[in-house]
Amino acid sequence: MFQDLIDALIDFILWLPRQIFALLVDLVELMMSWLPEIEIVDVQSIFDGLGGQLLYFLTVFEFDYGLTAIFTALIARFILRRIPFIG
Repeated sequence: MFQDLIDALIDFILWLPRQIFALLVDLVELMMSWLPEIEIVDVQSIFDGLGGQLLYFLTVFEFDYGLTAIFTALIARFILRRIPFIG
């Protein structure tokens, strides 16, 4: 009898966070539906509008490598800050 009561209490304790999480997920899904759709612009048309001089300097300064290095460093910093005892 006592074991059944404890099992029912454990089931309720495990059921409650799942229901709260499900409600939060549904709320986020509802809020995401409120956001307007963003029309994605073709990236090639943006670069076609740049002048030749700007493209020359972006090539000389290796902008693509620099941008990749910066984003990689930011992502690594974010991940390392999430590890306990390090960040």
